Amino acid sequence: PVAANWTKEDCGRACCGDWSCLAFAFYESNFPDHCKPTADLPKCCAFLDGIARPVNQTFPGRMTGVRAFLPSTAPPNVPNSTFLTADIQPTMTLGVDGDEFPTTWGDDGNQYTGAGDNMQPKTSSQNFSSSPLSFFKINATDPDKLSCRSVPGQNPYQPYCNNMRLQGNPIVVNSQAAIKQCPSWGPNIPNLKSSSVISIKGVLYWAVSCFNYGDDDVFNRQRYGPAWIISSSDYGVTFNQSATPTNMFPGRLAAPRFIQHGQDNRLSKDGFVYVYFPCTNGNSAFFENNDMILLGRVKGESLLDVTKYEYYMGKQADGEGVWTTDSTISQPIWEHSLMTSVQQVNYHPELDRYIFANWAWISADGNPRPDHTGDETYSRTVRQRTQLLLVESPTPWGPFSIFYRNDDWQAVDGSRGGYTPVFPPAWMKATYLSMVSTQCCGNSRADHTFDPQNNYNFLIQNVTLTKL
Repeated sequence: PVAANWTKEDCGRACCGDWSCLAFAFYESNFPDHCKPTADLPKCCAFLDGIARPVNQTFPGRMTGVRAFLPSTAPPNVPNSTFLTADIQPTMTLGVDGDEFPTTWGDDGNQYTGAGDNMQPKTSSQNFSSSPLSFFKINATDPDKLSCRSVPGQNPYQPYCNNMRLQGNPIVVNSQAAIKQCPSWGPNIPNLKSSSVISIKGVLYWAVSCFNYGDDDVFNRQRYGPAWIISSSDYGVTFNQSATPTNMFPGRLAAPRFIQHGQDNRLSKDGFVYVYFPCTNGNSAFFENNDMILLGRVKGESLLDVTKYEYYMGKQADGEGVWTTDSTISQPIWEHSLMTSVQQVNYHPELDRYIFANWAWISADGNPRPDHTGDETYSRTVRQRTQLLLVESPTPWGPFSIFYRNDDWQAVDGSRGGYTPVFPPAWMKATYLSMVSTQCCGNSRADHTFDPQNNYNFLIQNVTLTKL
């Protein structure tokens, strides 16, 4: 209830003062049950928090409005590309349940991905499994051949895919060292996220990171770390969980992202594996909305030896990088304060460019607003909003240019909240990319209260490329 002198404009301003309010209804009569006016407060201003669809029902005494989404900010000193532009096509394909999906191209022609928060359906050949971290083989030559289907009697949002199959144990990491190092996901199961995966000479290397669901002072962002690398010589059926110590990458190095140089890393020009480390200005790395990216590199044969890594600290007059073994003096190659999140980087051979997607969760006002912030409604933000930037560069360390920007990235069905976009390397072509992401969070799939539903899945959108 509000005072008699309130107008619909006052109600609209009040809605805009609450970051989670996306629509409002102002009543002067015909009050709904949830609004009880009094003699002193004879009108009503109701917020429709977390609902992005338009409020279009009209009847006497009620006026409604939908909040505008304001533009967000671009990273400083990063121009629009004069080399490349892109469009996201109005189609989508859904694969298995879960999130992240960093993907590499194995020497056997298949792609492999490590994914988080999986819940695989029960089939005649596969028992139901729920895991913080599982590993999959993708043997589809293109996204349309995943051959996914819903399992009768089970959640339709958790499909089974003939050509995207779980490898080995659904609980991949369960060593005592990991259990001791990480927060708990369940009894004797550590909570981890899939940071990155790369194939080198037929061996799969999977960077995994401890994970919690929010503890920092800025937006309660979700913390990574420490991270380490496990390895597999049988295409992910089993892993050597002790290939490296569980504190290999602490602090701001806790989110390693391997650059993909084609199939089995064969397009590497200098024998190095390059690694992006999204992180903060402090000594932290978060799942979302970091401040910058550091760059490391190591010879492929030394990937498991952290003492052999070098870190970028600037460039010489001829443009060549300067490197140090001391990560504490590494200098950022990219800065976008509270708006930096990168899951994977790819070398595109036809374009001779490095390509990555930077994403950030933002508010209706265009400001950084990650998931799990303390003032969320409905305990989780029902409608996340995402800024998506597609970025290209001639070298791993820049200079960077933006060839696609969308401050309100959505799928063709209007679903939103996209995060962790990656480009599976076997699906990269001269004129298009297949982009895989996931959407978050908190929608009520049982009663469809917040349709369209977000897709907590291996979600594929095709991106067309045009050289300028």
